[in-house]
Amino acid sequence: MTIQQPLFTRFTLTTFFIALFCCLSTLSLSAQKVKTSLYLQKYRGIVFGLGPRFLDTDPGIISTTFVDDSPSMDSFNSNFDIKDSYTQVGINFGYKFGRYRGLSHDILFDISASNNYQIIFGYSLGWNFLFDMGGKDIVIRPALQAFGSNQVFQIGQIQNNAAYIQIEDRQYFEEELNLELRSELLAISPRLDVTYVFADRWDCFLKMAYDFPRDNTNPRLDFSVPSDLRTENSPATSTLDIDGDNPSVRYNGEKLESLPYNPGGLRLTIGISFLWNR
Repeated sequence: MTIQQPLFTRFTLTTFFIALFCCLSTLSLSAQKVKTSLYLQKYRGIVFGLGPRFLDTDPGIISTTFVDDSPSMDSFNSNFDIKDSYTQVGINFGYKFGRYRGLSHDILFDISASNNYQIIFGYSLGWNFLFDMGGKDIVIRPALQAFGSNQVFQIGQIQNNAAYIQIEDRQYFEEELNLELRSELLAISPRLDVTYVFADRWDCFLKMAYDFPRDNTNPRLDFSVPSDLRTENSPATSTLDIDGDNPSVRYNGEKLESLPYNPGGLRLTIGISFLWNR
């Protein structure tokens, strides 16, 4: 079950960004101090940023039971409490390119620094408006962003009580395996970037986006060797669907069909970029 964004909110935000785009176009055409030197016309940059990440959830308990395929039938039983919301720190890496006055692009990778984390890979297309404000170069960029993500909830470990843990045909000889619940989603986000170019090869920025995700899909249970036990011969991650009876995954007593979260809403990032080939 996911939380839906009100239609009025979506309409209001869309109208706001359209109006902002029109306003910036007018200002850009009438500005008398816009930079026109060649070194500001094009750019490429590597981006690093940080910001808060807000995850809305439906509070409850996820109950998971599983018996492996080894002769010793190692078992896992867990009750995982879902809070009503999570606030995390997001670490943002990216690559951007375009013109300071015109079409612009960026490719981003974002991960939440938490045990229950979200991994995002996305792309945005925007239009840059360049202003000289008292000798300071300011770029304002309305954009539309699309991304895919994985949301991960770490729910515990299954112990090796005999020779090995077996997941289908794969055998693990380590002492334990980590268990994670995962699902996937797609989202689109209207976005506004404000960038200050403070040196020939450096800028700093604020990115503000509002995510509108689709329902999360493909819930599954992943098994992996803990990093401190991993060796060159450790098997790769094993994945099981949760639509059967083993594993059995229930949320507040009912069979889990999608993870109870919604990552939609405001996304803020502040950071710095290294620039070249301008």
